[in-house]
Amino acid sequence: MTLGKCGRAGRTWLLGGMAALSGVIAPVAVRAQSPDSLWISVREGTSPNVGTFVLLSGVLGGLAGYRPIERGLLARGYRVIVIDPYLMSIDSTDVSFDALARRVDAQLVARGVTTARVVGHAHGGGVALRLAANAPGRVSELFLLNVGALSGNKSPVFSSSMRLATIVTHMPGGKSFVRRKIAAGIRENSGRADWLDDATLHAYIDGPLDNIGRVVRMAARLGKSQEPEPLSDVVARIHIPVTMLLGALKCPASPGAEEIAALKVLGALVRTVRIEGTCHFPHEEAPETVLRYLTAARS
Repeated sequence: MTLGKCGRAGRTWLLGGMAALSGVIAPVAVRAQSPDSLWISVREGTSPNVGTFVLLSGVLGGLAGYRPIERGLLARGYRVIVIDPYLMSIDSTDVSFDALARRVDAQLVARGVTTARVVGHAHGGGVALRLAANAPGRVSELFLLNVGALSGNKSPVFSSSMRLATIVTHMPGGKSFVRRKIAAGIRENSGRADWLDDATLHAYIDGPLDNIGRVVRMAARLGKSQEPEPLSDVVARIHIPVTMLLGALKCPASPGAEEIAALKVLGALVRTVRIEGTCHFPHEEAPETVLRYLTAARS
């Protein structure tokens, strides 16, 4: 879920049960044939000259969370690169937004990406914002899904919750209990439930509980992470169009007012769009609407 400046994950934990647990551990559920393909997908569209999209997941959903958007962009001819920066950095010492953005940028350089439209969901938006600030020539336009400008990954409450989850999953029936709570939290933070079929829930939930130790260690590092510069300095280096695509409905994981206000200094460069009937997962709940904004020319 969106973790936010001062314990948004903690609020999600308190309001949505153990939904916050799925935050960092869900990406481990995505399985593939090689280590890299666990956290990155590179696919060529039918008309690559139309451009490249880079989709950055937050701490929930991983590569699977972007499947509808990925399919839609590929059908429109775009090259699509999906990266889960949290799974990519699961064993890294530095898990600040700045560090995750540098690792993402290195992957884009290695794949010859000179310019792209970048999309970030929830905490992936914090990574995307640093990428745009630190590698301005590489990002031509920025889209933030149900998130504003986050000041950091730090969330002590989330880390404490993860330690509790470790205890619960080792109790009889504990994994089933946690699985039900995660599913309930996802539903609580959705404006509509028709996208939550069994396959999607499996993609979001299964697998993480078998990797709880590794994930808890990363959660502890997230709880202590520090950004190298103030958020205001990051935002001051943004000189490209920014679109916040927010769920119109309120839920525990909705972005705080301070996240939205932090981008207002960009003036005409920033626009805020609220997508009716959605909450924390607009790209899952209303993918065609999101696709229209992603691919439309910004006037």
